[in-house]
Amino acid sequence: MYNLFYGKIYPEIKIITGIKNIEGLELSKKISKTYPIKLIDIQDIEKLSSELLDEESDYGIILIDNNNIIKKTYFLNIVELKNFEKNSVNTKVYLYGASKGMLKAWKNYYSKGVKEYNLWKNLKPSERQGWLELAISCQNIDYENPKNTIKISGHNINCYDDFYCTLGEALNGPGGYFGRNLDSLIDCICSHEFGTKNLKKIIWENSKTCRWKLKNNFNHILNVFQDYKIDVELL
Repeated sequence: MYNLFYGKIYPEIKIITGIKNIEGLELSKKISKTYPIKLIDIQDIEKLSSELLDEESDYGIILIDNNNIIKKTYFLNIVELKNFEKNSVNTKVYLYGASKGMLKAWKNYYSKGVKEYNLWKNLKPSERQGWLELAISCQNIDYENPKNTIKISGHNINCYDDFYCTLGEALNGPGGYFGRNLDSLIDCICSHEFGTKNLKKIIWENSKTCRWKLKNNFNHILNVFQDYKIDVELL
């Protein structure tokens, strides 16, 4: 079953072909420029070649879950089709790229629907920004029952990205999102779109360990909550 697709993403989404895997989509530094990419196990390679003549459209990778719902797109315009290998092709593309771990998080979890807490722990610490990148697009926020108090466990937090994975799920359920850095945390607090309408208090268990592991980021996080009058009880 395909849940990665290549197609037009602007001016309207149009699927061209399914793709089993992509090498080179995830970038350590996301800068829009030309990169080598390999599209692996293309469903309809002839259609892919013939459709790339429309210079007035933007193309990209389209993520569609098992319920046939489009969850996310990545701009990826093919500049040059190079050597073919069976149903795969090496290309040069212009793209912004995805965070490391995104493909693993998508294939193993988000494409099927995240129904359990802490599945992000199955990714490496360096891959958790990929998890958070999908969380912002794939979560299901319960706007009818906003929480005013949440509890986060320091036992789940071993690095800075762990904090955001834990916080997002505490507020918005499995696979939930509530920021991926300080700037996006502030955006989430200021926008009711992310389930923060009634949030008044955070109970932070095992916080002493987190203070040591997060170092300066621990105080930066507390300062943000203080600035926006969200009480944090450190246990």
